[in-house]
Amino acid sequence: MRTPALLALAGALLLPLVSVTATAGDGPPPRALSVHGEGRVSAAPDEARIGLGVQARSPDLATAREDVNARTAAVLAHLESLGIPAGDISAPGLTLRPEYRWDKAKEQQVLKGYLVQRRIDVRLTQLGSLGVLIEGAADAGANEVSPPVLGHSEASRLRREALAAAALDARANAEALADSLGIAVGPVRSLDAFQGPQPRPMASEMMLRSADAAPGAETYVTGDLVFESRVNATFDLVVPGA
Repeated sequence: MRTPALLALAGALLLPLVSVTATAGDGPPPRALSVHGEGRVSAAPDEARIGLGVQARSPDLATAREDVNARTAAVLAHLESLGIPAGDISAPGLTLRPEYRWDKAKEQQVLKGYLVQRRIDVRLTQLGSLGVLIEGAADAGANEVSPPVLGHSEASRLRREALAAAALDARANAEALADSLGIAVGPVRSLDAFQGPQPRPMASEMMLRSADAAPGAETYVTGDLVFESRVNATFDLVVPGA
């Protein structure tokens, strides 16, 4: 059982802790201003990634394979003629798939043939050849073309520039608010940065000129990529005479 003397001693030891905590919360709250900033940087893309496909169906597997391999070789020859380095072309495998139909009389599936596919992935750094690449690949035998994805070799630098622009925009927003109130903006107290979506346009959104105005290879227009960032910032406020 605790004696009254021990309880009094424990209470005396706890008093300074309670006093410090209370004192810490007695001061006025800091004067601060929270704002939002946005930054955008545009740049012309300097690379594209294109997916090409060659596929064939036939009741005979060997026939389908020969067809696909011959057309794949023609597509690869077309890519080589454009001066694309071998390291920027990938065509590693072959996909074979049997296809069946339902025989009502026999009440079972019956093999009707085979689907054979090849996939070719290309990285293109001479975007002036984008239309020639796609149109020529189709002429050579590619019967699948995925929308090219446009990119930039210095994407990291451009994203950082967009972040810096967003921070400057946040500072400008804070100063505009502070000036209207006759106070000044001090140092930043906190800053949260957010990257925007992947730079656009994706090639599925590429503009196409009128087909009547130019040959097919010249109708591919890439436009600019836009890198976006935003920040949430809190700045200290400096009140004159405070």
